[in-house]
Amino acid sequence: MNVSYYRSSKAGPEAILETTVAENLHSIMGTNGDFWAAASPQIGAGLPDILVASFRPEIVVLSKTEMPNADILAYLRAVGKAKLDTITNRLRLPRELIIRSLNDLIKSNIVFQGTNTFSLYPEWKNILPEIIAIEVKVDKWRKAIDQAARNQIFAHKSYIALPSTIALRIRNEPFIRELGIGVLSVKQDKGIEVIRRSRRKNPRVWRYYYEIASLVAGYCCKSK
Repeated sequence: MNVSYYRSSKAGPEAILETTVAENLHSIMGTNGDFWAAASPQIGAGLPDILVASFRPEIVVLSKTEMPNADILAYLRAVGKAKLDTITNRLRLPRELIIRSLNDLIKSNIVFQGTNTFSLYPEWKNILPEIIAIEVKVDKWRKAIDQAARNQIFAHKSYIALPSTIALRIRNEPFIRELGIGVLSVKQDKGIEVIRRSRRKNPRVWRYYYEIASLVAGYCCKSK
């Protein structure tokens, strides 16, 4: 699986662990379907060490839209359908900009217009079937858990990756179970093992979900 690097990693043990995880993402995602992977992409104010997302093939059309549409897509994903005035009032954006964005999305078959309302096509509610975030640490596992918990605002599943000796020791910590965070054991032979599965949750901030979708669409467009 190719990984898009958004920032250079500092040389050291943590960078080695990140590389090992990146090279073994198939252990988490499997081999079926299309996947995008990135190291240190900026999502809101966060920089997850590794982000992996499965995607539907229709996503490529998002790279061809001309307007910044994440806010509109997120709002329609959250409410189901809405009138133009409601969208304008809720998003507090100029009406002209909203109209241009909606027209752009309709032309791309992302949004459809009903009787005075706008909605997402069903496939665009789940254009990224699964987003997985991974925080990699050599020893600061409590910090990894804090970061993994924050990643749950945009990821379906959130993991921490640690050297096997630490991962095996802390995998049953109560707050790991309570938060539903998964644990990856990074082995000395450069393999990884899922020793605690992450509990799947819906993203809580749909704007970040569609920001990730835009990154994936851009990658797909460049790779064609």
